[in-house]
Amino acid sequence: MPIDSFVISIFLMLTFGRLLSELCCRVGVPGVVGEMLAGLIIGPSILGWVHPHNTLSVLAELGVILLLFDIGCETSVKRLYHASGRSIWVALGGIIYPVVIGGASAAYWLNLPPFTALFFGCALTATSIGISIRVMTQAKQGQTLAGQVILGAAVVDDIVGVVLLSVLLNFNASGTLSLVSVLILVMKVVGFVFLAPPMARMLIYLFRSWYPHSKSSGFEVFVVITLICLFAWLAHWVGAPALLGGFAAGMALSRQFVFPTNRYLPNPFPFTHKLEVSAKPLVDLFSPIFFVYVGISVDLSQLDFTVSGLVVLLWLALIAIVTKLASGMAAKGPLRRKIIIGSAMIPRGEVGLVFAEMGLQLGIIQPKLFTEMVLIIAISSIVGPMLLKWSLKGQTVLHKKP
Repeated sequence: MPIDSFVISIFLMLTFGRLLSELCCRVGVPGVVGEMLAGLIIGPSILGWVHPHNTLSVLAELGVILLLFDIGCETSVKRLYHASGRSIWVALGGIIYPVVIGGASAAYWLNLPPFTALFFGCALTATSIGISIRVMTQAKQGQTLAGQVILGAAVVDDIVGVVLLSVLLNFNASGTLSLVSVLILVMKVVGFVFLAPPMARMLIYLFRSWYPHSKSSGFEVFVVITLICLFAWLAHWVGAPALLGGFAAGMALSRQFVFPTNRYLPNPFPFTHKLEVSAKPLVDLFSPIFFVYVGISVDLSQLDFTVSGLVVLLWLALIAIVTKLASGMAAKGPLRRKIIIGSAMIPRGEVGLVFAEMGLQLGIIQPKLFTEMVLIIAISSIVGPMLLKWSLKGQTVLHKKP
């Protein structure tokens, strides 16, 4: 992408994203909805000012990695551990329902061959951690039990989604299914999730020992970007989503970080707090770029605008929403909490788009199905936050009652 096209694209994405985000917040709609609508407006679907491009896609993924870093900084490992049992059941529902119901529905209504329908169903297993947790955080519910269950289930869904994607791509390329390669991939991803935070924590101690005397050196930003880039690369290297690397680096900064070495090493909270504060402007600047890019990725010109075509699309979008909402019913507690958890599982976001993009590049899906998948992902990413915000509003009211 030429530099002039790149800079004007970023200008339009940031400007329209901020304007529509602020507008949505003023009328009580989550800001992420405004950012995705901004992408729809400036993208190929309406004005055609900005088009999907690999450069913008990479920048959008960097925004998600930074957002997950910020979420990791606020994550309580103890609460995440205590919520893990509940998260597993929610995650299983969020995988099985979309694969079985979503895949079968796509095969029937879109006349897809079995493998393509399976790919479609697997793409719907994704859950966007960034979208849902951002809404939860804005409502000051990120550290509640529901927030931790959502985070744990979304992480499991994304890990399983990556494994499913790798298996499907391997089968598409070779025509055979290797159980050994699948097991190796699972072991690498799970090992990374457990080992990366303490590794990042040890690096933080090392960086603290190198702290320069100059106060204007920008050392904190250097450390943050270094950690995020390193662990995002390591996550990608082991076959996990790069955004999990950002999350792992953020967990290492958390004041609630728990590891056996805590007995022997003092908590570096003053230093980690400086790192977290220095990263905040980067998160606020880059994370909206991803949500705007989701809207840009939608090209309505590929859509079947006949009555039957629109009905089928809306029906599949409804199935995508309901199958994830139903996963929240596996959580324990009152119905309100189950609705909150199920609503947070609805947005597909970045991992779903990765599924669609890889399927298009490798010829598993055709451009028309790609557009329909992206639009379903976009619809889920809009409906999910709106339903989540509504359910959280009810939760807040309940908390205020005596």
